Amino acid sequence: MSQTTNSTFYQLALQQCVSVQSKLMQQHTLSNGEKVWVRLAGKRNSIWRYRLLKIAQKISGIHMLQPVPNLGGVSSLRTEVKRLQELAQANICVPKVLAQEPNATMISNIGEHNLEKEWWECHEDPQTLLQRWRLGLRAIVHVHQQQQYLSESFARNMIFINDQQIGFIDFEDDPLTAMPLTQCHARDLLCYLHSGAQLMNQFGISIEAQQSWHQIIAEQPASTQSIIQNSLRKIRWMRRFTAEFYGKDTLKLAAMANFN
Repeated sequence: MSQTTNSTFYQLALQQCVSVQSKLMQQHTLSNGEKVWVRLAGKRNSIWRYRLLKIAQKISGIHMLQPVPNLGGVSSLRTEVKRLQELAQANICVPKVLAQEPNATMISNIGEHNLEKEWWECHEDPQTLLQRWRLGLRAIVHVHQQQQYLSESFARNMIFINDQQIGFIDFEDDPLTAMPLTQCHARDLLCYLHSGAQLMNQFGISIEAQQSWHQIIAEQPASTQSIIQNSLRKIRWMRRFTAEFYGKDTLKLAAMANFN
């Protein structure tokens, strides 16, 4: 199939998907058996989309966890296409943009098994779990080494492809429009820590995970290290908040505090 024919196929497929789609983001299986994702332009969605970061930032006072402004709708679609193309050009594993309409975008499916699910599935094997934790950290650092950055680098937005590779999804906002690149890099690592610190503690490898974290942070530029250390210093007082009644949002921050 030629590139032109291929492009026409996806464009027609996008139109068909849009005509039957009921959700803003939905997976479809095309006539050739390929699985794809179609995102529709919707209303401004920052209220629900950034609840996690808003709560974390409010409780902790960590500026790096402040949600990046997102207007939603067509603007959000354009941002995602732009970021996916920039990351792909830097040889980062992200979905491929297959087709576009003014109010919809079709992207490839790079996998359905995110890193958080992988952690849960291998949590009874400490060595494998620790390897998966390190894999996520190294994947983020690799992005930074290409002078790129992510959006919300939670484990649920990181696709586990194999024990050597992680892919990234969800780029509806662009942190570089709100902060310098160094802060974007620090934010990526802090988001990852926020999504995994409590689980590593729950699964019994907190000490080993902390050692891996410190090793990787020590390899980062001094400016990035400083931002991360100053951010975590703000929540050192939360270390003792380990009781269930504090709620999951506080417990996640308390677990992060132990990585300082």
